[in-house]
Parts: sequence; C-alpha cells; structure tokens
Amino acid sequence: MEVSEQDLDTIRRAYRIAVRDLRACYNPDGIVAGRLHFNAYWARDGFWAIFGALALGDAEQARAHLDTFIRFQMPSGELPVRVEFVGHTWGHYHTRRMTPKALYRAGTIFADPLDPTALFIIAAREYFRHTHDMSFTERFEPAMDRAARWLMRHDRDGDAVIENQYLAGWMDSILKKDKVFYLNGIYYEGLRACEMLKHELGVQHDEDDFRTTAARLAEQLHRQFWNGRYFTDWIHGSRRGGFSSDGNVLAIFFGWATPEESEQILTHIAKRRLDAQTPLQIVDPVYPPWQVFPFYYLAGIPDYHRTLIWPWLGTVNAVNKARLGFRQEAIRDLARIGSWYVRDNVVAEVYEPAGRPVSRRFFQAEFPFAWNAGLYVYAIHALDLNTT
Repeated sequence: MEVSEQDLDTIRRAYRIAVRDLRACYNPDGIVAGRLHFNAYWARDGFWAIFGALALGDAEQARAHLDTFIRFQMPSGELPVRVEFVGHTWGHYHTRRMTPKALYRAGTIFADPLDPTALFIIAAREYFRHTHDMSFTERFEPAMDRAARWLMRHDRDGDAVIENQYLAGWMDSILKKDKVFYLNGIYYEGLRACEMLKHELGVQHDEDDFRTTAARLAEQLHRQFWNGRYFTDWIHGSRRGGFSSDGNVLAIFFGWATPEESEQILTHIAKRRLDAQTPLQIVDPVYPPWQVFPFYYLAGIPDYHRTLIWPWLGTVNAVNKARLGFRQEAIRDLARIGSWYVRDNVVAEVYEPAGRPVSRRFFQAEFPFAWNAGLYVYAIHALDLNTT
C-alpha cells in the first residue's frame, strides 16, 4: 500500500506542532518536561528531548540541559531525577524558588533510579555527534566517569548485569526489581557512549576498559534475557517477565539487537497486534494489578504504565521500521500518532487507547510534553521527511 498524501500532510502538520511544543519547554537552564505539572528539569524527559532539539539545530539548549545536570550530579556520580525551580503551587499560581532544588528519589521514596544517569551519558554523546564540541566533552569527562562508576556499582552479583530496586526506571508505577532489561540496555548504551567519547578524547586505556565492560554485558543480555522471540522484561530469581515495548524497541533503535533478533521482535509485535489499533502497546501481557505502586490507584491511574499509550514508543519503533526496510509502514505509524497531535493541537504526555489525552478526576496528562515532542521531531528528521 502506497503512502497517501493525506498521511504526509498529517505528518507535516504534526511536526510543526511538535516543534512548537518542544520549544515551548525550553528554559534558560535546559528543557522542562512540560508546562502543567511537570514544569521542572526532569532528567530522562529532557535527555530524550535533546534528540529533537539537536535535530532542530538547538545545540545551546541541549548543552544547557546537560550543564544543569553536571552541576547537580552527586559526588557518587548519581544524577537527580529532576531539578525543580518552581516552589509551591496553588491552582494556576506558582511561587518560584530562589535556588533550584534537586531530587534524587523516585516519587521522593525510592532511591537509585538508574536510567537518568545512563541517559545523561547517551545524551552527551548525541550532543557531541551533532556539534563536535571538544571543550564541552573535556569538561564532561569527569562527570561521565563518575556516572559510569556509579552505574557499575549496581552489578551486585558480579555477572555484568546491574540489579535495581523498585521504581528505578521510567515506569515508575510498576513494581519490578532485580534485573530489568530496559535498565540494563540503557546502561549498555551508556557504556558504549563512554567508549566513543573516550576515543574522541584520545584516552585509549579508558576506551578499552569501557569496550570490554560493554562486551561482557552484551553477552549476558543475550544469554539471560533473549527468549527466542524478544528480550524478556525482567528476571527475579527463577521468575521472568513478559514482553515490554521499551527495552525491545530501544534494542533495535540503538543496535543492541542483532538483525535476526530485530526481525523476531517486530514479528512478535505484529503477531500479537500490539501496534494494530494504537501506535504501540506498552506491555504484553498487561502487568497484574498487584504490581502497581498503590499511589497510582489513589491518583486514579492504575493503568498509567499498563494499558495507556505513550507515543514515544511508537515513534521510536517507526524509526526502527524505516531502518529495517518498512518505510511505508513507518510513515503510516507516524501519521497515526501525528493525527492525535493535530486533532488536539498539542503534544500530550499519555493517551487513552482511543487516542485522547488522559483526563481524569485527579490526573490530567501533561502538555506540552517535551519527551514525545522531541522524539517526534527526531523521527521526522531521521526519516528525512519533507516538512514544508
């Protein structure tokens, strides 16, 4: 089936909205997650948004976000979950902080969220690829070394795979611990980013060390997590999880998966019809109710990371499809996601399966949402689609 002009027009219109909404989240010291209730410098949101900012040529904005997190990195190497610059909130009124406040715990309760620290290194590599800014990279190197050492210390049993406590990743409503594929994949990509940046800096010994550590981890990822169809979500003792889109989509995107594994993952998604009715379902089978952190029941969103739709996953998978030769299908996916943005004239955070931004009694999806907007902008540039 040929790509229709209507799909291309939808993508062009959605792209303009995504650019507008991404830039609406620019602040002097970085990229905020949104402007409703996530109006702060969230690490993972901003680091993913950097992909879009760099595609637009907004390198100074990307550097500002990285500099903010260099500033608030702990001596241990850990990165904050977010840096707040807004104080108390009453309705639509916000007080401003005189001094930004860094928070290092998920939900202010659980210690050691892992992916912000790994994404910090990945985003810096992406910045270097676009700018070749050696002065920044030299300044970034000590922060990178601290971050890498901190991540390595989470390999508690010495098998190269890091272990995590609860709520250590972006799915901060789902209780899963021990060995999570998404977190280990992001950690692996962080090690590869360290290797590349050390090469550019001419530090051969460190480059070799990171290459060796990454190779050992890669071997374990395939040995422990690959089940013949996809990388399993988590491992806890003898128990194993099911299919989670995040790690598998990123395994293709960053090249952790072999070509054969990539084909198997896309085949599994198609057979299970995980991208048939929506851009991409988050998990299959759906996490059981007991695995949801209780706060999300109180907030009225126990489905937050179970059955709601996060467009960034389908957006990244569209890039995967295009790279693997399914360009027409990729464009149709981007048009479907884009139609949601065009209909509401906004890029929101999370959607009902029918395509409407989540709006409930105690929760409304964030908008504009930099993470989704940034990766949509990135995808349009990655596919070299005409946006005029």
